[in-house]
Amino acid sequence: MSAQDKLVPIPSEHWPELRDLYRADWPKHEVAFNTIQNYINWVKIDPRIRNLEVVSLNGSWRQNGTYLVLDRNQVFPYTLEESCDSLRRAFQLLDWDYSHLVCSLRECHRLALDDVQKPMQLEGKLKHFWYHPAHLFYLPKEECLRFEMDLPAGLRLAKLGIEHGLYANRIWPHRSEASEYFFKRLAAWNVSIGLFNESGELLAWCFQWPTGAIGPLEVHPDHYRKGYGTIIAKAIAKEVAEAGFNCYGTVRVENEASAAMFTKLGFRPVDCHNFVRNKARKLCEWAD
Repeated sequence: MSAQDKLVPIPSEHWPELRDLYRADWPKHEVAFNTIQNYINWVKIDPRIRNLEVVSLNGSWRQNGTYLVLDRNQVFPYTLEESCDSLRRAFQLLDWDYSHLVCSLRECHRLALDDVQKPMQLEGKLKHFWYHPAHLFYLPKEECLRFEMDLPAGLRLAKLGIEHGLYANRIWPHRSEASEYFFKRLAAWNVSIGLFNESGELLAWCFQWPTGAIGPLEVHPDHYRKGYGTIIAKAIAKEVAEAGFNCYGTVRVENEASAAMFTKLGFRPVDCHNFVRNKARKLCEWAD
C-alpha cells in the first residue's frame, strides 16, 4: 500500500459507465455488472440511501475495473485486474476494527483479501466469525423461462413483503445486527417469492441478493423434504429470467443437498464465491 493510497467514492452518475466495463467477455463478469445495476436501481428508489458508497482505489476504476461497494456492514468487491493489486490495496484501506461482511468474493480474488487479513490474524488484530466458500451456480435465462410450475393443492406463490423479510431474518442462521434491514430492502426492492398455504403461512422463500444471485433460499424446518425448495428455486429463477437476467445462485460447499437440487434443475457450477465476516473490535450502531 502506498502512503498516497485512498478510497475515492465513485459518483452515482458514473455508475452506468462502471457497470458497462463488465460487459467485456460476457457473461464472465455478469455478477459485477448485476451488482452495480442493482445499486443504480436502488438509488433511483431512494437517492439518499445512508451508509452506501461505491469506491475505487485512487479513482482508478476506469483503468482496472476495481471497486468496493460499501453497503453498511457489507462489502461487495470486484476487479478486472489479473494481479488483483488494486483490490488488495483497497482492502488494506478498510478499517478492520469494524465488522465487515465481504460478499461474493471470487476465488481468483481471494488472495487479495487473505494477503491483508492473514498478517492481521497472526498479530491478533483480526478474528473471523466465519469464512464460507460457496459454489456459484448458473443457468441461462432461456432455460429458466422453460420451467413449469406445478403447485400442490392449496399452495400459492406470491411476492414477499417487508414483514416476510423480518420473518426470514429471524430464521436465517447468519443473522447479525445489520441483517434485518438487509432483508427488508431485498423484500421491498428486489425480486422475491414465497410459498404460502391456504392459511397464509409462509412455508418457503427466496430473495435476490444485490449481486443478482438468488438467495437466501430457505424452507421452514417444519416443511423439509416436501420439495418446496425446488418449487421456490424454479419460481424465482423464472422471475429473474422474465426480468431479462441469467440466473445465479450460491450454495455453500458443504451443502450437498442444495447443490444436488440446483444440479437437478440444470444449473452448473461456474465459479467459487467466498463470504467472510470478521469480528468487530469497535462498537457500530446500524439503526436506521
